[in-house]
Amino acid sequence: MSSILRLSIGLNMVLLGIVAVLLWRGYFAAPSAVDHFVQPASAKRAASKSDAEARELQPKLAEARINQAAVVQLEQLGIPRETLVNALLESFNRRSTQRVVALQKKYAPKLVPEREMIELARQCDIDQTHELKEALGEEGYRAWDKEQTLHALNRARVPGDELPMTADEAEQAYRLQKDFDQKAKELQMAMEDGVADKADAGTLQAQAQQALDRDLEKLLGKERFSELRSNTPPTTEIYRTFGDLNPSPDQAHAVVQAESDYRARQAALTKRLTENPAEATNVMAELQALADVREQTYRQLFGSDAYDNFKLTHDATYQTLKQYADAWNLNADEVKQVYQSVNTFQQQADRMRAAASLRQDAGQPVDWKAVNASIEQAQQQTEAVLQSTIGQDRLRRLKQNGLLENGGPSG
Repeated sequence: MSSILRLSIGLNMVLLGIVAVLLWRGYFAAPSAVDHFVQPASAKRAASKSDAEARELQPKLAEARINQAAVVQLEQLGIPRETLVNALLESFNRRSTQRVVALQKKYAPKLVPEREMIELARQCDIDQTHELKEALGEEGYRAWDKEQTLHALNRARVPGDELPMTADEAEQAYRLQKDFDQKAKELQMAMEDGVADKADAGTLQAQAQQALDRDLEKLLGKERFSELRSNTPPTTEIYRTFGDLNPSPDQAHAVVQAESDYRARQAALTKRLTENPAEATNVMAELQALADVREQTYRQLFGSDAYDNFKLTHDATYQTLKQYADAWNLNADEVKQVYQSVNTFQQQADRMRAAASLRQDAGQPVDWKAVNASIEQAQQQTEAVLQSTIGQDRLRRLKQNGLLENGGPSG
């Protein structure tokens, strides 16, 4: 490698580092942003300011933005647009976190009202789009957004192996996905505002997803659409499922192994039942033991508190109860009591169905009517407890929104 080439690479690396740091600290105030790179003397003078002067400037610098002209000039200096956008997003996320912290301090030691957190999240979405458009321009933002949307559309495929599309197909797929995303956003807002119940919104969401799939299959053909929705690596699914816990590569692989061990033990249990049907009476207990081992593995990997909080955050029943607590006139203690009752029933019903399915996989006859009757009985017992706790009217609302569902396979 020539000395000139090595020098060029080195300068570019230094330049990238400077851009990332300045953007992270909010130091871009275009059009003077580029001057920091093309006027070394002014950069030196800025660096020599006293700490007191720097502290006085910080509030203004924290509000600084980089505009489209600065982006163009920085790209001409050899800074990839992807690097600039990533730095902008990191800076924005840092400032958004500061807004959350400010709210928490305002209400401390109490929790921030959920409504205010919802409004802040919505405003942050609006502000992020505005800042990106300011930096990239309308056309540049659309190009970036299109790239991100199509990448997300390919989320089920191996990274770097996106489904090939013509320019026209990519444009149509982008529009279809954006329409779906907008509908999903509106439904989410309707639920947050209490305008739509989970049951109604869930139905509309499913209909929108079905319409998107139909349109994409029509656009790409059945075979290519099937490719678009398949080939998900195990760790990719883990990152998706446990994303809020920010799993490291080692943790992701450990979760994959835990899931593999769980399925292997289930298969071994099925084999034993095939060979010795008399052991069928212990199936539910053994399945629960397998589930307990897996849960303990997750707690060890992520920490008990973090994992338990993650489960509650992603528990549809718990979130529905919290979201509609005011609408259904449930106080905090009642939410906990209802959740414990409903969750206990749901786990019991799941174990009954899983045990029956496993016996069926082992070649044993299963009376699904009897299984469903047992689940129905457990549901009625749970409803009786809930009725004494919250009354008939509020129990009816829970049932309408799917918090107590029998379901399951039928014979």
